[in-house]
Amino acid sequence: MANSRAVALSVLGEVREGAYLNLVLKKRLGGLDEQDRRFASALCYTTLENIGRIDYIIDEYAKSKRIHKIIRDILRLGVCQLVFFESVPVSAAVNESVNLAKAHKPQLKGFVNGVLRAVSKDLGAVKYPDREKNNAEYLSIMYSYPLWLTKMLISDYGADFAEELCAYRKSSAETCVRPNLLKLDSKSFENKLEGMGLNAKKGEYSDFAYYVKNISDIQSLSLYKKGQMTVQGESSMLCVQAADIKQGMSVIDVCAAPGGKTALAAQYGPSAQVAMELHEHRIDIMRENLARMGVEAETVCADARKLKPEYSRKFDRVLIDAPCSALGLCYRKPDIKYSKQPKDLDELLPIQAEILDSCCEYVKPGGTLVYSTCTINKRENDRQIDAFLRKHPDFCENPLADVLSDKLLYRIRGGRLQLFPHIDGIDGFFIASLKRKDIE
Repeated sequence: MANSRAVALSVLGEVREGAYLNLVLKKRLGGLDEQDRRFASALCYTTLENIGRIDYIIDEYAKSKRIHKIIRDILRLGVCQLVFFESVPVSAAVNESVNLAKAHKPQLKGFVNGVLRAVSKDLGAVKYPDREKNNAEYLSIMYSYPLWLTKMLISDYGADFAEELCAYRKSSAETCVRPNLLKLDSKSFENKLEGMGLNAKKGEYSDFAYYVKNISDIQSLSLYKKGQMTVQGESSMLCVQAADIKQGMSVIDVCAAPGGKTALAAQYGPSAQVAMELHEHRIDIMRENLARMGVEAETVCADARKLKPEYSRKFDRVLIDAPCSALGLCYRKPDIKYSKQPKDLDELLPIQAEILDSCCEYVKPGGTLVYSTCTINKRENDRQIDAFLRKHPDFCENPLADVLSDKLLYRIRGGRLQLFPHIDGIDGFFIASLKRKDIE
């Protein structure tokens, strides 16, 4: 698996420079056989999931804070194998790491060998921060979350809740998909999956959701190519279900790319649909997806922060999937934890508020606006909605209990729902349903 380790090293380097892990893996794994692909992918994910703890161990044993970035990545992969991969022999983890050093910085191969040999002999002696004296630092190191983020989570939810959230990991490689009911019914979809040898289980909260294991290239499947199936998270589906769309209604989906919510909304039989997106290249992707799914919708390239007067009071339902910090996805996209900084959250807040202020004007009297994010940050969620309602007294919360699964009843708070991966087993999303009062 030497080649798979070399690929993993190149992937880490690209992610370190700001690339998205899933996209880099897709690009880099093509030349490996199936076994090596799985190993390289697991090694990358596990390293990034635990990078804070791994770096802590490296620094404890290296006795040097100034380590060349490539050598640090090599050490990260080596320590990851020693700590988290029981099936990998110590000799393989160390020797293959030394070989990587030989290929990139041969003068430092002895340093890599020495650090990893020391780690392998004495892992139990690592002293981590005291849990009682500095809980935020302890969580940051043990679960590899940035310190600013563990402090935020403790402040928002308490220490015990924060640790449960940070500790949660997805247990299996599953892809959430849904059938396109515009082209086939659920039973036919299930039969087709079975005929392809794909074992699927139903989602917990949405009748549209199916989880399929170990699909490496879903876009190559005939079901996908024919537009009979698409990939969409169950939390994302719930955002559309929260809108309670009825046949004949008019619907606008802002920040709509890649078009998953628009396509799902189409299954409810709206009379008119608009999908708005800021970036032209994302518009193109959305148009391709909607065409594949057989969805008719007007696609508009526009900034959702800027009011379009022609849309004023025009829509029964307005969907806002606002740009956000995406912190509700950290459990399955570990690179998010390190790509975000506190300043990013600060910059997002006024954008979200501006989108709400603008797009609420599109809601008819008696109509509904659904605001959603894929984050768990209260400033982007509850506090954003609190501020909106203070500013717009013509809106009120629209109860979600009647439109979402009974399994979520104990989690719903009026017109709001905060989903958490470690509680709900799906992406951490916030959903708020807001109704424009009938009185003008």
